[in-house]
Amino acid sequence: MKNLLSLHGLGCGGDTISLLNAEEPDVLAAFGMLDINLAWHPSLSLEKGDAVLKICADFIEGRRVLDFFLIEGAIPTSPEGSGLIFEFMGRPFAEWVKELSRVAEYTIAVGTCAAAGGVPAAPNNPTGATGVQFSRDKIGGILGKDYSSKAGFPVINIPGCPTHPDWIIETLYLLSRKKLTLDDLDYANRPAHFFNNLAHHACPRNEFYEFKASANELGQMGCLFEYLGCRGTQCESDCNIRLWLGRTGSCTRAGYACIACTSQEFPQNTNYFKTETIANIPKTLPRDVAKAWYIGIVGLSKMATPERLTNNATATHNKYVIKKE
Repeated sequence: MKNLLSLHGLGCGGDTISLLNAEEPDVLAAFGMLDINLAWHPSLSLEKGDAVLKICADFIEGRRVLDFFLIEGAIPTSPEGSGLIFEFMGRPFAEWVKELSRVAEYTIAVGTCAAAGGVPAAPNNPTGATGVQFSRDKIGGILGKDYSSKAGFPVINIPGCPTHPDWIIETLYLLSRKKLTLDDLDYANRPAHFFNNLAHHACPRNEFYEFKASANELGQMGCLFEYLGCRGTQCESDCNIRLWLGRTGSCTRAGYACIACTSQEFPQNTNYFKTETIANIPKTLPRDVAKAWYIGIVGLSKMATPERLTNNATATHNKYVIKKE
């Protein structure tokens, strides 16, 4: 039986809510299948007070093995690095993270706040919030760049705001079965197979994107990239391949622009509902094409746009084009 302990720093709890939406299997069934004992979770466990202190002390002092240490939410360090701004069971939360990660077989940062600081670490950051081993896109965080768990891993980051429940459960599965190696982590210490695609891939609006047939307002059918701030072409995730909520939805499928919430630099100081441009060219260009190619092809794409896409891009539902005889 493997023990899992979860602690929550600064955050909204959205990653836990997302985890509870796991299907095929649900989270409790998954723990059973993986032989995982939920030692304690602030939202799912009954223990409180002294009972929680004992659970944590047993892990720290070696009376129990801590196999999976999950951290949700950013780690506050103010004032002056003391972490006293946020205490957990009478001590700075940061101290608990340091002590428990020292004895954990695997330390896992769940959600962008834990992985890189997220919303709490956005400027001006009065709490001194940071991620567990990254602060935005700089390695370090509360544990430092040289940290490795007892199994020899850095902090395994599973970003997202929130993270997809599959990313958590499948990571636990891979670690439980010794199927995840250091070579399987990317530059941000994420399991690469979740994040080596773009949210843009498999987006149902891609035909509009290819011809630069764009929506002007939310609720319209066209591509959201050119005018409405969509960052799906920069966001590293499989959101439109894996899908959410019963394998049916995603942000762009719901008509909402992708905000690249898996990015280490999320959130950015930008208007998420408007694309910033220079000479009508978006400042942030797609990651999967060369910049020169994109700039050169835009005009040609618009010249070749089918009338069907031109009409539908700014419509709220399909308009059928009837050709005149």
